[in-house]
Amino acid sequence: LALNLTPCVYPMIPVTLAFFSGQGAGSLRRTVALASVYVGGISLNYALLGVAAAKTGVLLGSWLQQPAVLVGVAAVIVALSLSMFGLYDLRLPSALAQRIGRASAGLWGAFVMGLVVGLVAAPCIGPFVLGLLLLVSHLANPIAGFLLFFVLGLGMGLPYVVLGVTAQRVGQLPKAGVWLMWSK
Repeated sequence: LALNLTPCVYPMIPVTLAFFSGQGAGSLRRTVALASVYVGGISLNYALLGVAAAKTGVLLGSWLQQPAVLVGVAAVIVALSLSMFGLYDLRLPSALAQRIGRASAGLWGAFVMGLVVGLVAAPCIGPFVLGLLLLVSHLANPIAGFLLFFVLGLGMGLPYVVLGVTAQRVGQLPKAGVWLMWSK
């Protein structure tokens, strides 16, 4: 749940809720359906990543015994953390960001938005996901990998269902500001 408060994810909340309320056309049932399908997309995306990490666990485990790979993983984590501390900003290429911004209408559009949210969130939640990937690859259990990453997706997505129900009050969300930089 806390990953929603990162500077890469939090600004997406009003955009996503605007999509739900625009597509929902005032229907609570439709808005909840769109938000639920969106959460399903997020969860499935992360769950498949977890299964892949678990299935390649032996391979990743053998790689992770190599000092060069460990140094590389540490360098990626340090690079991502430097971005979090404001040394530089990681952003999607503008062409990709515009493509993601033009979501298809309906349930399929909500599902696709859920699938690609991991790309938008990657710069901010990357260190957490990388740590979870390492855990899952060590466990080498596809079911555990699926469940751990599925729950990650649910945690990131379920607030959208709750907020989707109350989309007309989206203006009451705290504005981005110093607190967002503190969470970063």
